[in-house]
Amino acid sequence: MSLELDKRQRAMLREMGVQVWSPLSPAPADPISAATPASAPTSAPAPTTQPAAATRAPVARPSPAPTPAPASTPAEPPAGASWRVDAAQLFAGEGDAAAERGPRWLLLAEGRPEELAEGAGELLKNMLRAARLAEGAQVWLATLQRSAGPADVLGLDEVLAHTEPDVVFLMSRLGAQALLESDEPLGRLRGQVHDLWGLPAVVSYDLGSLLRTPTDKAKAWDDLCLALQVARAQHAERLAAE
Repeated sequence: MSLELDKRQRAMLREMGVQVWSPLSPAPADPISAATPASAPTSAPAPTTQPAAATRAPVARPSPAPTPAPASTPAEPPAGASWRVDAAQLFAGEGDAAAERGPRWLLLAEGRPEELAEGAGELLKNMLRAARLAEGAQVWLATLQRSAGPADVLGLDEVLAHTEPDVVFLMSRLGAQALLESDEPLGRLRGQVHDLWGLPAVVSYDLGSLLRTPTDKAKAWDDLCLALQVARAQHAERLAAE
C-alpha cells in the first residue's frame, strides 16, 4: 500500500520526527513515500532502497583509551603463599572432666586472633553450642594467617602434636587448599573427609565469609555435622585402643 503525500503532509511528518525518504531518481509529479502514517510511532522502518552513501559525511570515531596495565601487587597473596598456624588455645571444655574424656577437636580458622574476639568469635561460639561441643568435648582453636613468600605451612606440626585431635575442622578455603596441597574449589573440598598429615579433616567456610553471606550458614552446619560423625568414630577407636 502506498501513500501520496504533498509538501504540507511531508512537513507535518518531519515536525513529528517521522523520517520521509525521497527516491534517488527525480521525483515524479506524485512522489511515493514509504513513511509510516502520522499515527504510527516516531521511528520509521528503513526503505528497501537506501539513499546514496555520498549524502552523509563519514563521522570519525575517537580512538579507544588504552587499557591500564594490571597492578603489579595482587590484592591478596597467591595460593602458594606461606601460611602460619598460631599456637592453639583451648576454646571449650576447659576444666571439664567429661570433656577431657570426650572427643578432641582442632579448629583451624582463617584470620587474626583479635578478629575472633568480635562477631566471628561469637558466631563460632553459637555454632559450637548448637552442636553441643561446648560440653563433653575439648575444642582447641588455632588461627591461620597467610603472607606473601615461598609456599610453606609453619607451626602446624607443633599444633597437631600438642592437641592430638580426633578431627580437624578447617574453616578456610585458601588455607585448606594450602594445607591439603589442592587446587580444588571449596565446593569440591567440602562434604568429604580429607587426610591432613595422618589426621581426618573436614573443610568449611571461613567465619568472615559466613558473616558476609549468612545464607551459607546452613552449608557450614552440614560440614560441622560431618565433622561430628568423624570425631565420634575416631574417639571410639582411640578409646578401644587404650
